[in-house]
Amino acid sequence: MTIYMPTAQRKTGLVLFPAFDWCISPSHPEREERLLYTKDQLIEEGLEDVDNIEFFNPEMARAVDIDRVHLCVPSPASLLTDSHFISTGGAIRAAQAVMNGEVERSFALVRPPGHHAMQTVFGDRGFCIVNIEAIMVEYIRRHFGIRKIAVIDTDCHHGDGTQDIYYNDPDTLFISMHQDGRTIFPGSGFLHESGGPSAPGYTINIPLPPGTSEEGFDMVMERVVLPVLDEFQPELIINSAGQEQPLFRPPYQYEFYGPGLCQAE
Repeated sequence: MTIYMPTAQRKTGLVLFPAFDWCISPSHPEREERLLYTKDQLIEEGLEDVDNIEFFNPEMARAVDIDRVHLCVPSPASLLTDSHFISTGGAIRAAQAVMNGEVERSFALVRPPGHHAMQTVFGDRGFCIVNIEAIMVEYIRRHFGIRKIAVIDTDCHHGDGTQDIYYNDPDTLFISMHQDGRTIFPGSGFLHESGGPSAPGYTINIPLPPGTSEEGFDMVMERVVLPVLDEFQPELIINSAGQEQPLFRPPYQYEFYGPGLCQAE
């Protein structure tokens, strides 16, 4: 009897880190069980047995990686737990896997999250202290020489921290599709927030009504996000999806399936 194992169409890397020393409270949804359940489900579904899918361990980010993006008051060490450094290092490891050619795309399923953390950091903001997406972006630029990067934020909440960091950067296209800020934290992400004087139009906010369906997301992707990406022609695409940071390198075709799941082949 010949047994054939399933094979992923594209070689994909996965980094998982649930954060064992950080939670909002023992009963809050933002705790380590959130990703432990995800990991268990991935194993139960047999993902470890699929060819072309590789699991990577996160690494520890350094203070210099944090300082490349943030002004932490009084310092990164005073604000962050070990889990923050490992979560950030998990995103960096996912980037390394793509940039070094180990995989074609990668997903960092890590916590604590980061897209509400702004350039100047005084403490927790929307469960975020440092912006792991931005730290990953600047690590890539520093070590791999990539210039044009697109960050597509599909979290339900507006990625106000990422917007703050890249509002005047024409080399970073930031697109956030999220629930209307008049109905949910952080109360921002409106159409007129479209980039600073040095980068007008490079920030695109798409506020959506509460309860927007998958068909609604598909329409936004097809009519807004994909045409803008085609025009911008990024060298790298990062999907900021709450606690999952998928990262892809072209050549690609884009396929996005609702909030939190992004693929690019």
